[in-house]
Amino acid sequence: MRFTAGLLAFAAFVACAQEGEQRAPFVTTPSDVVMRMLRLAGTGPADLVADLGSGDGRVVIAAAREFGARGLGIELDARLVERSRANAAAAAVADRVSFVHGDALLADISKASVVTVYLLPQLINSLQPRLLEKLDPGTRIVSHAFAMTGWKADRAETVRLAQRHAGQGDESTLYLWIVPASARGTWQGGDWRLRIEQNFQEIEVDATRGGRTVRIAGARLSGRDIAWDAAGTGFRGRVEGERIVGELGRAPLLLERLR
Repeated sequence: MRFTAGLLAFAAFVACAQEGEQRAPFVTTPSDVVMRMLRLAGTGPADLVADLGSGDGRVVIAAAREFGARGLGIELDARLVERSRANAAAAAVADRVSFVHGDALLADISKASVVTVYLLPQLINSLQPRLLEKLDPGTRIVSHAFAMTGWKADRAETVRLAQRHAGQGDESTLYLWIVPASARGTWQGGDWRLRIEQNFQEIEVDATRGGRTVRIAGARLSGRDIAWDAAGTGFRGRVEGERIVGELGRAPLLLERLR
């Protein structure tokens, strides 16, 4: 991956770059970090992996070669795009990956099920609204080295490198986010009425049944999957747009969002 490539939104840098004559530093991602990022995301043959600031293409090439996924690399440096295409051909995965010369803030990433990034914090934060707006709930985002402000990672782990890597030291931290469905609002189903407050994937649920308050514990949201415990009985379901469909214990429960 390229350390800061892919985002024209970094306007101060671009202005100083005098129409592209100065380039952001190209720092490669160690191969063991690449593999761990893809494993952390649970990458598989059904996935489309989009790498933002894709550098020499190593992440999407590894996704295709090692995990059977399709890959999309988005890179600001046209020379690196050409190098990536040559690397993909050499790895015999050119039929499953593509590389786009462009800006990650403008590129269409809506079909990706896995997004990987290695960008400076201010660039990741600039990208955050687009990730939430354009990606489907359940899409996995993995960042190398830097977290997003305000959006707590679902998981974080430190990788010890097999050997010291230039610009990396001997370990790297990885962060995983799962894009959450929109669950905020008031929901009604049968004699149940719920009020859900949401901050990214963190939720709080207040509930009544037949007008009587029910104690809710353990409320959690992961992508579209939603769960909580109601007076000792577990609910497991999915947020499907304006409906929550699931089971409370063994009884089906359908909730609809009130407008």
